[in-house]
Amino acid sequence: MSILPFGFKSFVVYLTGFLQVCTSNWHNFQECAAVHKYVPGYIDDSIEFVRYEPYERERISLDK
Repeated sequence: MSILPFGFKSFVVYLTGFLQVCTSNWHNFQECAAVHKYVPGYIDDSIEFVRYEPYERERISLDK
């Protein structure tokens, strides 16, 4: 079983698109270079995606 919740091909497709957008113009490059603005959110979302089943958090809050 893979550690990642997605396949390698998905990662390559995402990375290719990310690089195309980031290198399309100077403003996008500056925004992409500021990784401290968006990487923590991606990491948090990835952790929640692996940790919880779909709608599990909603079910837990409704059960209270």
